[in-house]
Amino acid sequence: MKTDKTTLLRYLAVVLMLVVIAAIAELTGQNEVIFPEAGALCVGLWLMPKGVWNVRSWQIPLLLTVAATIGLIINLLLPIGFELRFLLAFIIVMLLLRTLRCNMYPVVSAAMLPVLINTTSWVYPTSVLVISLVLILVRKMLPQSERTDYHPFSITQMVRLSLVLIVPLLVTHLTQSTTLRFAIVPPLVVTMIEFANRQSGFRKRPWSIWMLIVAASGIGVAVELLLHRTWHLPMALGILIASVLMLMLFRHFKPFAPALAITMVPLLLPNEVLLWFPLLTAVGSGWFIAMGVLLNQQDVAERRATRSRKKT
Repeated sequence: MKTDKTTLLRYLAVVLMLVVIAAIAELTGQNEVIFPEAGALCVGLWLMPKGVWNVRSWQIPLLLTVAATIGLIINLLLPIGFELRFLLAFIIVMLLLRTLRCNMYPVVSAAMLPVLINTTSWVYPTSVLVISLVLILVRKMLPQSERTDYHPFSITQMVRLSLVLIVPLLVTHLTQSTTLRFAIVPPLVVTMIEFANRQSGFRKRPWSIWMLIVAASGIGVAVELLLHRTWHLPMALGILIASVLMLMLFRHFKPFAPALAITMVPLLLPNEVLLWFPLLTAVGSGWFIAMGVLLNQQDVAERRATRSRKKT
């Protein structure tokens, strides 16, 4: 990306959005205001001049708010274990995206987050709605080309994605560790989906994206631990520094939307998990990236075999 006035405006808009979210959460004392995937959405909808996802403007608030509400209702009403609630949120929203022919996969995170952090407040979906409205408003001012191509995951592929997710969920269930849950934070699940997506070019650079994700978690933990929880400086200042550092990394490694979401996750972490988060992220992202690449290769091989059978 060229560093012209429009690009600088896009960068400024992303930083300002995340800083405002952190400031409102701290001023109101409502952590439910914090929606880490806002970082990913800002990258995909504002920072990139070319469309990243096949989504119409009116679908953005609809999908995000519905997904957030689904996740909250699952968390409030279903008397089942964390693992089943987390998996159910994933499956329902993946089916919703398939039905609406949309590949804006950060929507999945909106449903899974309330289950992960055990949110029970309606402040969360309200916050997601407001954030989504801001997203489409600013998107109008920062023109982005539409992306119309869409290749949905088949039901078979969705089953395979679910099976990949089940493995770490089984580990958390067997160990009864609430800490290990944070190795499967929603932006990492979205990373798996992006790598498994046949339209994605991310699978060509798995190592650089893995390093970018680990760096994002380290930056997020460092600013939250030092600036906010140790020195008691405003949370917004930490996010300002973290988001600027991440955007600088994007200049060198190319943007990857879930990485900016990972930077915001430490704002929601309990103290006993915070120091472990970079390690948890390294392990979790390694698993999801590897499996995403494998599923993509499997999909390519099956499509080639299908075309070969048709020719014969």
